[in-house]
Amino acid sequence: MNAIEIKGLTFSYGNTPVLNGADCCVPEGRFAALIGANGAGKSTLIKMLLGELPLTGENGTIGLMGRELKLFDSWSQVGYVPQNGMASYKDFPASVEEIVQANLYSRIGLFRFGGKKEKELVHQVLSQVGMEPFQKRLIGKLSGGQQQRVLLARALVNQPKLLILDEPTSGVDKENTEEFYRLIKKFNREDGVTVFMVTHDRNCLSELTDDVWQLQDGVMKRVIEERKGENHGDI
Repeated sequence: MNAIEIKGLTFSYGNTPVLNGADCCVPEGRFAALIGANGAGKSTLIKMLLGELPLTGENGTIGLMGRELKLFDSWSQVGYVPQNGMASYKDFPASVEEIVQANLYSRIGLFRFGGKKEKELVHQVLSQVGMEPFQKRLIGKLSGGQQQRVLLARALVNQPKLLILDEPTSGVDKENTEEFYRLIKKFNREDGVTVFMVTHDRNCLSELTDDVWQLQDGVMKRVIEERKGENHGDI
């Protein structure tokens, strides 16, 4: 089954076309990257995948986890890590633990406190990304790399089957970027989480991904990246 299946996708902002018959499929368990120039439509594509931009019958079709997007209601199975996603939390008086637990609202309800099971899930995922020692720290007191790991934990706390990332290491230093990639690869290889990542960092692709897609002139095509070593190497 394909975790993501895009067929004939079109989209325009007014009279400006962005997507023009884009096709793409990401089978379950794969690690796929999407590259393209600034303004190529990558963020538009992500917004359509997440249901944030309208999709009509004239726009083509999108499938998630084997279901049409318009019928898809299992959003807890989809984790999302945005670009610079912690910017709005800079002065927000919330701890790391609270930020991650907030993404369990579909289980515990809005404005409700989680029980023992939910707290265990939060501690487990923070431990997996190396942020458990910082669970009580205010989110605005963390470095950019630490904040991105918290966002990753937030996306993974629901134990999703599909992880979508929009340039997740933008503005993050090299050391933290490498650690972030290592974590994503681990969840993909060991836990079978399907990954679809928008990135400008082509240096990592040959060792990290199974498939690379390029968005150009409104259409998508697969790119063959030269592999460096066997089993995709280590990040």
